Amino acid sequence: MSESTRPAEEARRRLYEIVRGTGPFEEKARGALALGERYLSVDNGHLTRIDQETDHWEAMVSTDPPDGRFPAGLELDLGTTYCRRTLGAGGSVALSDATDQGWADDAAYEAHGLRCYHGTTLVLEGEPYGTVCFVAEAARSDPFTDAETMFAELLTRLLERELEREHHEAELTRQTNLATVLNRVLRHNIRNDMSVIRGFVQLMADELDDDEYSEITLTKVDDLIELSEKARELNRIVTADFEREPVPLGAFIEGTVEPIAEEHPAASITVDTADLELTVAVLPNFEQALDELIENAIKHSGDDPTVTVTVDPVPNAVEVRITDDGPGLADHEADVMDAGTETPLVHGSGLGLWLVHWIVTSHGGSVDATVTDAGTTMTVSVPRRPATNARAQLTDLSESRDKYRAAFEEACDAMVIINDESRIVDANPAAATLCGLDQQALLGQSLSRFHPDEFDFESGWQRFQRAEQVRDTVTLVDADGTEHPVEYTATTDVVPGQHLVIYRELRSR
Repeated sequence: MSESTRPAEEARRRLYEIVRGTGPFEEKARGALALGERYLSVDNGHLTRIDQETDHWEAMVSTDPPDGRFPAGLELDLGTTYCRRTLGAGGSVALSDATDQGWADDAAYEAHGLRCYHGTTLVLEGEPYGTVCFVAEAARSDPFTDAETMFAELLTRLLERELEREHHEAELTRQTNLATVLNRVLRHNIRNDMSVIRGFVQLMADELDDDEYSEITLTKVDDLIELSEKARELNRIVTADFEREPVPLGAFIEGTVEPIAEEHPAASITVDTADLELTVAVLPNFEQALDELIENAIKHSGDDPTVTVTVDPVPNAVEVRITDDGPGLADHEADVMDAGTETPLVHGSGLGLWLVHWIVTSHGGSVDATVTDAGTTMTVSVPRRPATNARAQLTDLSESRDKYRAAFEEACDAMVIINDESRIVDANPAAATLCGLDQQALLGQSLSRFHPDEFDFESGWQRFQRAEQVRDTVTLVDADGTEHPVEYTATTDVVPGQHLVIYRELRSR
């Protein structure tokens, strides 16, 4: 049996195989169009890109060969194509015989003489992108059936998703490459150029009697050089892969404080720990986080700063508190510690606190800032040892459950969980909208209620129970009697005895 006469189910199965392939989008699109061409018994298929503002039509992918009438890359005036009518309809246009259907005086027929056309609007990011269309010079002997139109709709929706994924991946790659280049070039140029500037400023300062302005300039130059070095260190921390080593935390902190105290003799730094041998597993960069917090406390606490570093064991973790007597951490800096993100409203003055955030969170810990009239306390909490496999798995399971629930509730596709008796035990808001009932009213309903009377639900249910996963199209009937052609994916035993069905509406009839 030729592929053009295969049942719709076999054509859909082959379509899913093509789209799930690992090749580039153009290869998948060409394969899907070739399948559609054979299934619909037409001459060729096209994925078009249309700009309605300029009336520009272009065949982005085509099954027509390079020497054919409509090869890939062909550009036409939109006004001479049937696709303009498809976009105007906002859905599908099906012409089995343009002359018999009253389209003989249409500009598209006059320009190209195509008697057969089936086009579906392709939407990308909520806006019409173009069409997926199939054409033939000769008329069809029979009109396009509902099954053929639904197949063309399914093919378009699948290519839509693949095209959207390709666009997102390309944009992500572009942004990543841009960020990498800017990061490397700016860090290198800032460090080198500012070193040159500093040298010349110092030479000029040596020739001046009043060095007030030169000192200000040199301080700002040094700040920029330090910022560049921290950016390089932040990049190293984010991309590096370290192993944790157990250390006696009290002695570790005293070793961290000692060189800082020597560098800032006016500062009073006290380490308060009840157990110098308290052990915690840390990465090599943990010292840098503590160094940054202590230095920051000294820098913002006046001429004679007082800083206290306190170490306390807490259940399953260790807390390190760095307390100063300065004016307090600014709100926008504290937000970096809370969220670890930067927006136009959360803009840190430097990269020091970002370093702290990345280092501590890489330990599975947290950083909290408490500001009072007496000063600021930065509390670093880290687990005493890396989570065990069981605990990590439990955390992953909890996170997965929360993510699943959020995805289930927020999904645009209708999702229902059914039991072995085909009754609905859970449904998301999109399913309630599709079925025309609220979520609570859906619970306990048999799935068979939402299928037409002529649909052999029992046979379909038995086929589903024998398979691990089924993909197909079907018509659902909502509570008001409106029919909704849908594509669905059904998976058995996502939880023993419970099965997941996901519906995506193709078009409303």
